[in-house]
Formats: sequence, structure tokens, C-alpha cells
Amino acid sequence: MATAVANANVTATVSTEDMWKKWMGALQAIVFPGGLADGQQFSAASITLNIDLANADPDITNYNIYHLGDVVPAGSPAYAPSSGLLSSYATFLDWIDLGGSINPNLASQINLAAAALTAAQTNFNQVQAAAYAQYLLFKQISGDSTVSFNAWAAQQYPTYQQALVALQGADSQYNSLMIEAYGPGFSVVQAARAKVGPLTGAQSITSQNAYNMKVKVGSIAPPGSGPVVLPGSTPPDPKSNLVSTYAPSYTLEAFTTKYAEWQAASVARKNNAGGSITITQASKTYNYDQFGWSASVNGSWLGDFLEVFGAGSSSGQRTSINTTSQNFSIQIDFVGLASFPISPGLWWDNCSLVSTYHNLLKKDAPVFFGDHGSLARVACEAVIGFEPTVKLTMDANDYNNVKSSWQAQANLSIGIGPFRIGSAEVSTYGSKQDMRWDDASATVTIGPVQSTLPILLGVVSQRLGD
Repeated sequence: MATAVANANVTATVSTEDMWKKWMGALQAIVFPGGLADGQQFSAASITLNIDLANADPDITNYNIYHLGDVVPAGSPAYAPSSGLLSSYATFLDWIDLGGSINPNLASQINLAAAALTAAQTNFNQVQAAAYAQYLLFKQISGDSTVSFNAWAAQQYPTYQQALVALQGADSQYNSLMIEAYGPGFSVVQAARAKVGPLTGAQSITSQNAYNMKVKVGSIAPPGSGPVVLPGSTPPDPKSNLVSTYAPSYTLEAFTTKYAEWQAASVARKNNAGGSITITQASKTYNYDQFGWSASVNGSWLGDFLEVFGAGSSSGQRTSINTTSQNFSIQIDFVGLASFPISPGLWWDNCSLVSTYHNLLKKDAPVFFGDHGSLARVACEAVIGFEPTVKLTMDANDYNNVKSSWQAQANLSIGIGPFRIGSAEVSTYGSKQDMRWDDASATVTIGPVQSTLPILLGVVSQRLGD
């Protein structure tokens, strides 16, 4: 295997960053032909990110929407999580400076109450996490899906209720002192804190409210994983470890309708119904500022644009392909390709408090804004593709070398841009059986890979704090 990979490990003619820019620019041009709005930034995924947004169980879909929306993307054109939106926003609310001077004695009481509230919150988070872990274990062992967490905790985990009462008392004491000190100004902030909090807000995992949504977490048993049964009998459903709970609410608009159209196009074998992207040596090379970033920003791409992976390897080696040749091209056809608005729930208050207070923070506050702040941007559009077909055309010599290298080892995985194909352990989309070689045209065609899972290709964010 080492020999086969080494044969492919020759420095490519064009830098990987230039290839990523070409791909990113072509993707942005087809999905956002009118360009980005003011203050928006486009980040492209540099590896295949399958995302289950159309599960038959809406609670599983909700869980995936939550994980997509509750990410503050890193300050880079290469999409990666930087921090959590809700947790960063909750911390931001605690650092708002309402101004004014208050009685020093009252100020000291507020400081003590704030410390008590922080301790109570930390303790409650730890107790709740431990209690919920025991609750999940109980459900897994007993198979009882009827007992709610609150009912179980009241009987089996009394420390949870004690920690909850302590947190409620500390929160009430702090709020009373702050309202006394700052009046209606704090009432607005306090209401925002309640919306994101764990008691009656978005972070509550025990009951549904206006700020969270029902989700299911855990693992799903694959079909056919149940016990062997006698011929003619009905096999029981395979066991899964899914548990219902709640997560902060997010909305992904219009996806369900579009996904149904994609499924119909897949059945009809309309492999380019969603559009087609072609990259050649003549394709325009974009600058990062055309995606809303500084022209000098670091792309931080996770891998080379064209690479191979050995069995069990999470890092690839660059493939030698002359990307400046007039014969070189990459064409990606999509059964489905579109952008969908994603937004936080009612707990976000349409970003009104961030707009009002982003410059009114206490001394020594954490860095919330700027290029790399924990609240620097909020995801507003998700670029999602479905069932791509990748066609790679090369010079004849490159084609022969690539074909012999890629076919020589059964456990090699191939990376072309964000798409990973192969049977190695790191493979995430398709297998080598989905590859077709055409010696006459020096082209390898991969796909379309039949799948129910859409692919996250990128995210558009709106800058905050400007």
C-alpha cells in the first residue's frame, strides 16, 4: 500500500488553496448569483458533511437542525465550528453594562448574589447532566419509554430537585437586586436571560416551551440488526438508544418541500436537476474578500483538493494531476442544490439586544465580536447539495497514473474537493464501486451515489457587532 500511495504523492501544479477558491467561487456563483448581502460571509465545507435533515422522525431532524444552527462559524472561509451561539449569547447577556451609579452597599450585595447565582448555575448544570445520564441508562436497561425525566428524577434522583430549587432561589435574589439597582433597563435583560435559561427557557431539557423544541438523541440500530427469528415469524424492531429531550429552537425554512422535489428527481435519474459546477484551468480564481472575508484571511482548509487516503488514515496525500492542462476539468452535477435560510428561535429576539448593547459591555468582558469573537457571526443560510456526480478529466498520463494508483489498493479512499469516495475507514460518501473509468476520454466518473442524506456544502453567516 505504501508504494501505491507514494506514487500519487507528487506536488501538484496548482496550490490546493487556489483550487479551493475556484470551487468556492463557482459554488457561490450558482447558489448566490446576485452575490452576498452586506456583512455576510460565506464558508465552504472542506470535507463531506452528511446531515440528516429529512428523517422520517421529525425529532431526529430537529436535532440535526439544532446542531447546524447553534454553531458560530470560525473566522475562516473553510467552515468549522468556533463556539455555540446560544451559550455565547447567554454569556454576552451577563456582561451587559447598564450604566449608572448605585449605592455601594447595594453593589456589594449584587456582587455576592452574582457569585451565588454562578455557583448555583454551575452546580445545577453538573447535577442535571449526571441525572440525565442516569435517566438515559435507566431507559436503556428497562426499555420503559413512558416515564418522563421529571417523574423519574422525583423518585430516583432527589439531588436534582434540590439543585433546581437552589438555582431558582439564587436567580430570584439576583434579579430582585438588579431590578432595584437598574429598574426597567434590567427587566429587559432579565427577560432575555430567562428565555435562554435552563428553567423555563431554551436550555430546558425537561419540558417544552416557546424557546425550545423536541429532539431525539442517541443511536439508531441499522436495519437487519435485530435477532434471528424463525421463518414466517415477525422480527421485533431492532433496539435503538434514542431518547426524547429538548434543545434550543432553530428553523430551517423550505427544506422539506425542496427535498421532496430532489427525491423525485433522483427517482427520475435527473442527475443534474439541481445544477452543474465545472472547474477548469481557465476558471476564475476568486479572492477571499469576494466571499465576505479579508483578502488576507487564512483559509485553514483541512486537506488538499485532490488527495488519496490509506486505510484507517484521517490525513491524505496530494495527488499529482496537472491542473493547468487544457484537458483538466472537474464537473459536479447535483440532483439537488440550494440554499436555505436558518434562524434561531424566539429566544434570540431577532438579535435586538446584540444590536443595542454590543458596545455597552462591562470592563474586562470576553471578546464577543471582531473576526474571532465567540459571538462574531450567526449562521443565516445553509448551502445543501444532494446526490452529486463528480467527473474528473485529466491528461492521458495523469489519468493512467491515477487509475493504476487508485485501483491498486482496495482500501484507498479518494478526496476530490469536499467529496470523499472509497472504502477506507475515513470514507464518508460513496464507495469505489461507484467509480467508472473511461479510458477514451481520460475521465473518471463518481456517482451519482444513491443516498437519503443531504450534504452540507457551506454556510453563510451574518457578522454581528458591526
